Amino acid sequence: MNEIKKMLLLFAAMSSLIACTNEKRAESSDVMAEASPAVTLPYVASYSSSFEIGNPAYAQMIVQGSWKDWEENNLDNMVNWVADTIVAYHSDNTVINGVDNLMARWKENRATYTSVNVNLQAVVPTHSIDKNEDWVLVWATEIDTKSDGSVDTVSLMESWRINKGGKADMLVQFDRRNRKK
Repeated sequence: MNEIKKMLLLFAAMSSLIACTNEKRAESSDVMAEASPAVTLPYVASYSSSFEIGNPAYAQMIVQGSWKDWEENNLDNMVNWVADTIVAYHSDNTVINGVDNLMARWKENRATYTSVNVNLQAVVPTHSIDKNEDWVLVWATEIDTKSDGSVDTVSLMESWRINKGGKADMLVQFDRRNRKK
């Protein structure tokens, strides 16, 4: 639970940081942004409030692995980008430990859909300067068609921590289901 509280504060800090950033962007298309100035917050962030734009390769890894492979039902690729020790805090309040357990859960869930369509709204690779940790933040909407033909739409926010070996070792996920009445 402590990790989840830290992640909520991380979201708040990142939102403030992104909203307050007025840094001049580098002209090169392969450079996403320069470091942002310090932000004065009315609270002290328990995790960090010192972030800069992170490694864009991590954003590509998460979008390909977590989103594109989910959409195309290529979940065996998880072993290439997920750490063996991953901890996944899913939006349904379940906690999954280990890549094998996560892969089994995702395969079981994905098998209930005949198709998945992803609308990626934003992906932001970040680096916590004071913690020296990399994160990828993702906002997306997923439209899932079940085998009975029913459609379920869900808006998701995910935070992925990337370990020193360049693999995802933590997922914190939040969702809002958009069910029609």
